[in-house]
Amino acid sequence: MTSTHVVHVSPGSDWAELAAFARRNSVYYRRLYEQAPTHPAYLHELPVVDPEDFWAAHQRGNNELLTGPHRDGMVFRSGGTTGLPKATPHTREELRATIACTAASLIIAGLRAGDRVANLLSAGSMYLSFLHVTYSLRETPVPLVELPIASHTDLDSIARILQEQAPTVICATPSFLVLLATHLRTLDVTLPGLRLLLYAGEALYPDQRAPLTETFPHAQPRPFAYVNAEAGVLATPVPGQDDARLYQANTPYTILEITDPDTRLPITEPGRTGLVVATNLLRRLMPVIRYPVGDLAQWTDPHRGRLRLLGRSSGHARIGTAKISLTALHAHLAEITGGQEPPAAQIILRHRDAKDELLVRVAARVPDPAACALALHEHLQSSHVPYRDHIATGLIHPIAVEWTTPDQLRLHPRTSRIIPVIDERHH
Repeated sequence: MTSTHVVHVSPGSDWAELAAFARRNSVYYRRLYEQAPTHPAYLHELPVVDPEDFWAAHQRGNNELLTGPHRDGMVFRSGGTTGLPKATPHTREELRATIACTAASLIIAGLRAGDRVANLLSAGSMYLSFLHVTYSLRETPVPLVELPIASHTDLDSIARILQEQAPTVICATPSFLVLLATHLRTLDVTLPGLRLLLYAGEALYPDQRAPLTETFPHAQPRPFAYVNAEAGVLATPVPGQDDARLYQANTPYTILEITDPDTRLPITEPGRTGLVVATNLLRRLMPVIRYPVGDLAQWTDPHRGRLRLLGRSSGHARIGTAKISLTALHAHLAEITGGQEPPAAQIILRHRDAKDELLVRVAARVPDPAACALALHEHLQSSHVPYRDHIATGLIHPIAVEWTTPDQLRLHPRTSRIIPVIDERHH
């Protein structure tokens, strides 16, 4: 990489200074750190954030999370779950720094001078992805042409635009890339100049590569960043690797930890699976310090900050790019089964026919299993708009339900507790 390809980002603070700042200026962090050392020597001496408490403190009318008023910048909406607000405010400087990180990551992923980049990510409704990539493309130090199309455009129109504009790069989610590839084949449309399919937001599975290769034979699929709306750019791709799950931590702007699910202590050895916990050193208005982003990973080279993503952890389940709140799901099950408490249940994330599927195994007896399963599907469509939209556009399978007994639910071998979410999708 030559010097003309370097994107400069100004570091924020060190973690200790950021934690002290948050403690002074945020009611939430002051309360969270009541029992923590005043001058911690190690980051893991500070408690891991509880996401529900974090977002409960982030109420628009009485905000205890922010370190000051939000007078400059933008607000993005993250999520797909219901209940507590998930609006994420950024100051203008914080947004610039995050965009610079993504611009650098796009270069690492393979963007080069002269590319014509079709942006087919989600736009509108205060979502981050489309604007994030739009701003990041403008910050890359290589000359390129932007094609700001967005995924909500109808597929026939997208096909016409792609034929007319001849992109060399497409940015989209894997699910949308498969949907687009399938549609272009029905129209007998080929894009011979397309060389790169940059994706983010979800994993690309082996059975999704086949339709992409068939429609785009000269285009290589690559992740362009590991990004979280709350915690920012967590990691960048590792060039020259066949395993697309490998990432390089976005040091020094983000600190990534992989923590033991039970002890919450950092895992330092390679090959051991744990929860990804992130600290963003660029954000101060809404500090993100030791925030669990909901992913499982393991270090491949902890000294170099290289990790392999392994799927989602509990808290919520992601199918495609839609998030399903486990709290909301269990509340729906309680209502459907008529109990005061929800029945024991287990979420299985599967992948078949190039689409994600969420299977719920419920330990309960109901008079009409098919009707109850349909009711759960309808409840989720009402409470989770992205799930409803993904179903409508054919990006994911509708929810599947199996009614079973408690002894048929898989238990954690160490704690003998029901494993809330099992990700059976294989990379």
